[in-house]
Amino acid sequence: MAGSFEKSSIGWQLHLQQQRFSEWLERLFAPIDRTRSPNWLLPEWLLRLLFWVIAGILVGWLSWQVYKLARPYFQTPIAQVGQSDRRSPHSSTSTVAAWLQRSRAFAKQGNYREACRTLYMAALQRLNDVEPIPHETSRTDGEYLQIVQTLPRSAPYQVLIRTHEQLCFDNADLSVDDFDRCQQAYQEIETM
Repeated sequence: MAGSFEKSSIGWQLHLQQQRFSEWLERLFAPIDRTRSPNWLLPEWLLRLLFWVIAGILVGWLSWQVYKLARPYFQTPIAQVGQSDRRSPHSSTSTVAAWLQRSRAFAKQGNYREACRTLYMAALQRLNDVEPIPHETSRTDGEYLQIVQTLPRSAPYQVLIRTHEQLCFDNADLSVDDFDRCQQAYQEIETM
């Protein structure tokens, strides 16, 4: 009888797997021999068409992403001005009388914060209508303070502007006394 021998071992299995992997890599990176290749290869014109379709889709997708990122910068200034005028409380469509009426309505409701804010808006509208100080939505309270200091009697404007600053930046609740002070300041403006 012949001697016994192993039919398989771990070393042999590892060697076999390594050989199969290296042969697979050779086939993968070997140049294509079209004479020996099977018939399932796609025609060259179809491969080119697929390449350009995929490239076109990729370029279109990238262009769309860039457009979405840059869209706010492409909006026309006219459209932005129109949008900001519609939303802005500084809109020139409200008259001084309308602002004063809103202020009285808010005061009756006990909402002195909004009542003072609408008095401030009435003062800005009055500056726009009566004084040579046109309203600009980009002006800050600090800029309005500098501008009203050129007026002969700027104290009442300063009271309203500083109260508005307090409303915006301190987020303070205002009392009846604060509203009375703002209302008195506005009445002084009307007598100028």
